[in-house]
Amino acid sequence: MLRKKWLAVALAVGLSGALVWGIGVSASAENRGLDVYKSALGQTKEAQSLTAHTKVELTDNGTKLLTVEGIAKVNHDGNAASVDATYTDAAGTGSFQAFHEQDQVIFKKGDSDVYRVMETTAWGHKSDKRAQDGPPAFVKQLFPALLGDMNKWTTVEELPDGGKQVTLELSEQEMPAFVKAIAPTVYSKIVERSEEKEKSSAEKGLEVKLPNLQKDVQVNDITLHATINQNNLIETQTAEIHVSGVDASGKEHKLLLSLDVHLSDLAATTPDHIDLTGKQVEKISREDMRGRWGKKGWGDHVSQ
Repeated sequence: MLRKKWLAVALAVGLSGALVWGIGVSASAENRGLDVYKSALGQTKEAQSLTAHTKVELTDNGTKLLTVEGIAKVNHDGNAASVDATYTDAAGTGSFQAFHEQDQVIFKKGDSDVYRVMETTAWGHKSDKRAQDGPPAFVKQLFPALLGDMNKWTTVEELPDGGKQVTLELSEQEMPAFVKAIAPTVYSKIVERSEEKEKSSAEKGLEVKLPNLQKDVQVNDITLHATINQNNLIETQTAEIHVSGVDASGKEHKLLLSLDVHLSDLAATTPDHIDLTGKQVEKISREDMRGRWGKKGWGDHVSQ
């Protein structure tokens, strides 16, 4: 359950849009569009703190399957972060809060009085090292072959206020070959794991009823937009991924995953703080955060 909630936290922070595009595509960047984005992403990261207002939505034939909206505040210098989010899934609506404070990660569901706490190590040093080193050499060599000739589909528009908008648009015909090849397998694994967790989890997490597509599964369209201000800082990012396929009954499904991120208060963000004094606390371990979450409940947690 907890890992499913942390997936929502990651989406709320906007990593799926910002970092995948920034680290992945920019590794093979040889045109102005990707270089412009890479430069802005690097400068935005150097701000050390930011606030991300994020909305993630998943629909099937126009019907909403999942919506997550939240505000994430991150301060790398202070080794701190917080997320305050609401969601709507197959079971209804809910909310959650998450905090990273020095050597602890704290998580609370909106309808619970229990604060789950996991001891962790400082994350700033490792993140800084990864940022300096970048992707491994063999990964850099693979990106051009895997992602295709991305520079053809990336454009830069000069904005009246001195900023820029970078756009990447991939239609089905332009989709990299590896995306077309792995899409059916990846989707089937997501559905399979989702169904397994719903059956085995003692405590439910986000409930997303994905259609079980059996054939003609394909990624039809990917669109990414980033607005960069005159100070070379990313202000907004949006992304849309369209997937289609046919289920066992022969019904066609068109799935749309959309991400909308607005960044603000760069270099001026202070994450929210939670004082656990007098509150009900439940300790969890790294093992709980890993593979065992789907096979057992939370009975082994140590309450204080």
